[in-house]
Formats: sequence, C-alpha cells, structure tokens
Amino acid sequence: MQKKVCRIVDDCLKKDGKEHDKHTVFPHLVEEIGELAREYHNSINNWRDNFDKEKFSKELSDVLSQLLILARDFDVDIETAFEEKIKEWRKRFELD
Repeated sequence: MQKKVCRIVDDCLKKDGKEHDKHTVFPHLVEEIGELAREYHNSINNWRDNFDKEKFSKELSDVLSQLLILARDFDVDIETAFEEKIKEWRKRFELD
C-alpha cells in the first residue's frame, strides 16, 4: 500500500513539474486530520452537515495516505513498524 500511494503521488508531482518536499507532508497530514475530525464531529451530532459515511471514508483514506508518505520520507518501513507495534501490544496486554 505504501509503495502504491507514494508512486501515485510522485507520478502526479512529476506530471505537474513539481518536486516532493518532505517538509510539507506533515502540515498536509494535520490538514487531513482536521477534515476527518469535522466528519467525525458530524457523525456524532450533525453539527455542520449531515454525516456522510462516504466522505468520512475518503477523509480517513487521505489521512492514511499522508501517513504512508510521511513514513516513506523518513525511511520507515511502515509494515514492519506496525508488526512490531502489534507484538508490543500483545505482550503489554498479555494476549499471547
């Protein structure tokens, strides 16, 4: 998934004649989290707009995409890191 997302982003930037700047990824992640937060807020009280599960799903995917790009930019194999985190949780909560 990480390779797929990063390849698409790189291809889009290349097509537009732009270069990737890893220092812009974190602000984009924060922006996407804000959009996800708005959709979450809508889900619990219809504050601004009616809850739209499809929009919530897309915002969730945007957050995940930015996380995958951030991991790549800092040379983190996110799959390995996630597997290690699962092992840590299993040990911590005595699930083995």
